[in-house]
Amino acid sequence: MKSLPTLPLISRYAAEQPRFTLLDSVANRISLIVFCSVFSFLFMYIFLPFNINMWYEGQQLSLMALFFIFTLCGVLVLSISQFGLYRLKWRRRLTNATYLCWFVGEIVGIAVMVTIVDVILVDTFFLTWSEFINTLRYIALILPLPYCIALLWFFTREKMAQLRSLEKEQVIKTIADPCILIRDEHDKPVLTLHPGKLLLMKAEDNYVQVFYLSGNTISKELVRTSLKKLETYLSAGTFVRAHRSYLVNISKVVLFKKNSKGHYLELEGLSDISVPVSASCLTAFQERFAPTP
Repeated sequence: MKSLPTLPLISRYAAEQPRFTLLDSVANRISLIVFCSVFSFLFMYIFLPFNINMWYEGQQLSLMALFFIFTLCGVLVLSISQFGLYRLKWRRRLTNATYLCWFVGEIVGIAVMVTIVDVILVDTFFLTWSEFINTLRYIALILPLPYCIALLWFFTREKMAQLRSLEKEQVIKTIADPCILIRDEHDKPVLTLHPGKLLLMKAEDNYVQVFYLSGNTISKELVRTSLKKLETYLSAGTFVRAHRSYLVNISKVVLFKKNSKGHYLELEGLSDISVPVSASCLTAFQERFAPTP
């Protein structure tokens, strides 16, 4: 029996995962290193975790000097990780999930560096496996907090920038495509709509029936005015006369078809209304919807 092709499936799954991009920026990587080093130094100096002050009693170096040296070890390892090894192609292809493994590697690297420096500076410490494991455990309890805070800040700042960009695009779109103010025969404002919400206007004696999209529903408004008057301040490229009694938003047309009675249109959300297309107005719709030979 043939084995299942698991490797291609795994590769495809990995390719579909979002790439880790929070540290693509040089400024973000520098900020990460600075914040983690300052946080870790102050945390050790102020709170003296794990009774660390008792480990170095009787040593020539002060606790502040030792903490500063340990912090420099972390800065060195993080700098190598974030700048020296960042050039690796596979490093830049890490996903949000696999970057966790990279972070664990950074913790292990810092633990190795601190253990070696600890053995060099302190006579009572020896380069043993248990010494390394203890150092690894302490670093794993201190470093993740500032690291995650920094990443959370980068993530929040990135999303805020995206939100501001969307808001700016929306403002530009609104300016470029202003709302339509529909007035009655006495120029009294009746209805204000975004052009994309206005679907159809149908003349009925001395009134015009305005069909528009309100949320997810189709609404109607009866306005005492003429279709000819409305046509004067609507965009000629978007709102096209289909018949002497119908003015349609051509971007909302979903069906243009010919039957025994002639041509007709159907608009988005108005499948129960067939809009006739008169012979005098037919050319505009044929140019837009008729298939090219």
